[in-house]
Amino acid sequence: MYRREFFVCAAAAAMYGCAPGVKDARAFRVWGRQGTVSGAFLRPRAIGCHAGEVYVIDTTGRIQVFDGQGVFQRQWSVPDATNGTPTAIHFGGDGTVYVPDTHCSRILEYDREGALLFQWGEYGSETGRFIYPTGLVRDADGVYFISEYGQGAERIQVFDPERKFMRAWGSHGGEPGQFNRCMAIDIGPGGNLYTADTANHRIQCFSREGELLRVIGGAGSKAGQLKYPHDLAIGPNGAIYAAEYGNHRISRFALNGASTGVYGAPGRGAGGFNGPR
Repeated sequence: MYRREFFVCAAAAAMYGCAPGVKDARAFRVWGRQGTVSGAFLRPRAIGCHAGEVYVIDTTGRIQVFDGQGVFQRQWSVPDATNGTPTAIHFGGDGTVYVPDTHCSRILEYDREGALLFQWGEYGSETGRFIYPTGLVRDADGVYFISEYGQGAERIQVFDPERKFMRAWGSHGGEPGQFNRCMAIDIGPGGNLYTADTANHRIQCFSREGELLRVIGGAGSKAGQLKYPHDLAIGPNGAIYAAEYGNHRISRFALNGASTGVYGAPGRGAGGFNGPR
């Protein structure tokens, strides 16, 4: 007998435009079950939405694509899932699919059908190399911003459109501007960068040059607090959506850091979450 594998991520919340407030948020579609066949999942790790389709990466190393109703469309696999699987997915305006291949210390670039277009990066703590790249976003100029963690590599690295290293900032720790497992990154209005500083239980906002602008959240379970935020996304309405692995919920913030909604609770029924990534 199969059990359903429920998954959620800030990107999905942003795509479908969740209504304001706890009382107005409701699950209206659930799909998937545990397994390795097409349309089933083994511990989904990342989700992203582009051009009306939903892309999901699970611990088998598969990237599965669904339409907006949850109907399976196609799939492909990363080259190597032996040591672990990617934790994020990003999309270019031309339809390119970017996957930080976390445990292989590289970036994979695919077309929307799954053909590998390019891969780059190698293991190392020196600037221009990666330990565990976790998140990626490109701005309107084609500049890459990549979040990363690992010994000597708690940082954000920036690369030009030709993938040449430009600059980096960050170090391990709990002080403002430092990171403890930065697991996600997204770009908001004005080009500011928002990062999920997961083990510090907060979101940090930086300028494109790496200047710290604000810190959002802090450890706790009240509205406005966070517990292991694994993913975030900036919605089309300018809100920040954060998937809290530790609090089993989604939190929403204004760009200035004010809490504007918390929804979800521990559970496996529709609307409940179990460690959302």
